Amino acid sequence: MANLYKRGDVYWFRQTIAGVEYRESLRTTDARAAKKARDRRVEEIKSSTYHGGSKITWQSAVVQWADYASDQISERTMCRYLCSLEIAGKSFDTLLISQITGDRIVEFIENRKKEVSAATIRRDLTAVSQVLQFADFKGWVDGNPTLTKRRHLKERRDPIVLPTHEAIEEIISQSSAIFGALIRAAWLTGCRQNELVTAQWQNFSAEAQTLSVIGKGNKRRTIKLAGEAVELISRLPRVLGSKLIFCHSDGLQMAQAASNFTGIRRGAIQKAKGRGEDLQRFRFHDLRHLYAVEALRGGMSVYDLSQHMGHTSVKTTEIYLEFLTVEEKKAAKDGTKDGTAAINK
Repeated sequence: MANLYKRGDVYWFRQTIAGVEYRESLRTTDARAAKKARDRRVEEIKSSTYHGGSKITWQSAVVQWADYASDQISERTMCRYLCSLEIAGKSFDTLLISQITGDRIVEFIENRKKEVSAATIRRDLTAVSQVLQFADFKGWVDGNPTLTKRRHLKERRDPIVLPTHEAIEEIISQSSAIFGALIRAAWLTGCRQNELVTAQWQNFSAEAQTLSVIGKGNKRRTIKLAGEAVELISRLPRVLGSKLIFCHSDGLQMAQAASNFTGIRRGAIQKAKGRGEDLQRFRFHDLRHLYAVEALRGGMSVYDLSQHMGHTSVKTTEIYLEFLTVEEKKAAKDGTKDGTAAINK
């Protein structure tokens, strides 16, 4: 195939169109898929060159949207959007904004399905939609292809997996000290990932054994910590100039914690296979599920657990009852109203 070549195992194409040479990765190792991707890309370039398509790149559109939206949305929401847009950039960075078509969105969705849940993909598409909506307003594109595609992306609740203690410890052993502490903190507190990576020192009290976090809907809640969680947080080093409890060595927020966890887990599973062992696969969020079940088994009532977890309804918390024995379930429902019940390890 004349204008196709490989870098490693990945196909690239090189072609001169209207006096401009284009060299781009086709992001595939399959020859047939590479040929189709090349033909589609060449047509996109020709269409843009000869028919007056928008010359605004995806990267430029993201930068201009961020500048426009910075004073209209909260810092936390902007951070979440930018994380999703960084991931989307792996698929869109070589394209013009006018080339982000429905087919490109579908391709992005299918690739993400291999790595994350439908809920995460919907969050990513929300961020992409913000940029495309802005591009439509600016006249760079006509319409927003994410709207119909997102509507048909079915969201289902992933089955609850309770990680074994051994699997958790193995993942922690493969992590850096601070990231391992983040994983253990999720296990010991039941906090969501984002609640931990945005938690600040000023909202932690070792004496009162409490931590105040910002949960869904930007709602703040204060949780009671088990002794082991207090000790873990108290031992963490403070980064000069940073308010964050869990952060990088430069004090910046762990914006890619979910992706980092996936990479660490993948590496740990491969190492276990090399030893002839199977390592349980679980998500970061499953640590929250494990905390909930172990808290109920340890004597916390389902009502206190519901408040601790930040659930808007106790019915959400009751999904954990199915993991209890008949006696444990009765005790959890009757409840002692003892909010200090903790996990004993």
